[in-house]
Amino acid sequence: MKKLLLGSTALVVGGLMAAPAMAADPIKIGVGGYYTFYAIAGGIQSTYATNGTWAQYRGLQFQQEGEIHFIGQTKLDNGTSVGVHVELEGWNPAGQTQTIDEAFLFAFGDWGRVEFGGRDPASYRMYYGTPSALIGFGAIQHNTNFAWANQSVISTNKAWFHATTTTNAGQQQDGQGINYFTPRFQGLQIGVGYRPKVLVNSTGGQGLSTGPGNVAGACGYNNPTSAANCPTNDYTYQDMFDIGANYLNKFGDVTVALYGSFMYANFVPGNNPFAPAANMATGANLTSWKQWVIGAQFGFKGFTLGGAIGWDNNGLGSNYYTGVNNDTRFYTAGLMYETGPWQMSVGWTGSYNTNGNGSVGCATIAVAATTCTTPAATGVPGVNSTAFGPGNNPANLAFGMESVNKWEIGVNYALGPGVKLTGGGLLYTASGPSAAVSGNSWGLLMGMDLRF
Repeated sequence: MKKLLLGSTALVVGGLMAAPAMAADPIKIGVGGYYTFYAIAGGIQSTYATNGTWAQYRGLQFQQEGEIHFIGQTKLDNGTSVGVHVELEGWNPAGQTQTIDEAFLFAFGDWGRVEFGGRDPASYRMYYGTPSALIGFGAIQHNTNFAWANQSVISTNKAWFHATTTTNAGQQQDGQGINYFTPRFQGLQIGVGYRPKVLVNSTGGQGLSTGPGNVAGACGYNNPTSAANCPTNDYTYQDMFDIGANYLNKFGDVTVALYGSFMYANFVPGNNPFAPAANMATGANLTSWKQWVIGAQFGFKGFTLGGAIGWDNNGLGSNYYTGVNNDTRFYTAGLMYETGPWQMSVGWTGSYNTNGNGSVGCATIAVAATTCTTPAATGVPGVNSTAFGPGNNPANLAFGMESVNKWEIGVNYALGPGVKLTGGGLLYTASGPSAAVSGNSWGLLMGMDLRF
């Protein structure tokens, strides 16, 4: 669950600042963290299945998320500071059992900063783009709990992820790896990261799974863990490399922050020459994962204007039968004003997936469920129909772009050090060629954010 807060004209890179260095004593642990709470009211469009069942949503909900951070460091005689950082979840993440979010060792000095362990990729944390005063939302989704949308859209619309996360390597948060950041020189800083293996599926809704499952103890698990071994030929993304750079400067009353990043991960198939790397029924296939993002922020007398654009192939190649890729292109822009204890912002994010693998249908929705079930998506209408085999139904897939647009307004007011009232409004519009990936929602929020 993420804690990046893009909204200050101070232009400080989130996550690169450590606790104050202690004297040359053994490491002593300090406690920090945050807690955010919202009451949200509005409307979420229902999902209707072809058999007449449907999913409805309440118009009022409470949302919360928080962490307790244990941080300790000491300064060695050679001037290098060494420390440890462990984040304990202060809530129960949906669908997860782990209690530790990030856990890593770090060291820094005149030579730069290095981190080892379960930590966000370097290029992810160097991001500058759209500012936001709506804490927990914005162009970087701080945590997976803060959303207000149709669950079928969240689970199956391929554009959803980048409507909430517009930085680089966002799918590989907290995975085991190593990051290095250079010292800042003339306003420029470079960060690089490496992860031997990332055991995560490509963006939700792609209909392809890789590896033995994203569970603790498995090599490449997307949270801090330790594995006894690391298999190679198991349909996973391996040797993930990411690089990012940002440039910070001030020219008179104008502050400038520029950002660029790239990620690459090699796909390694398994001992079966086709499935699941290449699905000969649907034409879907897995390939090397690539992403890039560029962004910028400009500040002037309390105003911050920012935005970003990016591209993600989602680890998928063009569909064998349709010839269409499965890339997502995303864009975001926003404006924030800060005066005294007040921050106010307005922003937009648009995410668009070309959907070469097709959208699943919505045949039925079970009681107490919020997502569609459908017969297996096993064919492409009118294309190479002899490949589908008996019993397969090409009509289960629909084609055309999947998209999500998000509009946001936010306000927060500092009651005192580390205590803010926050609120605003959200509007999501999701569309695509099937009911499973479509639906609109809007909400008004009011809450409080505590930092300690």
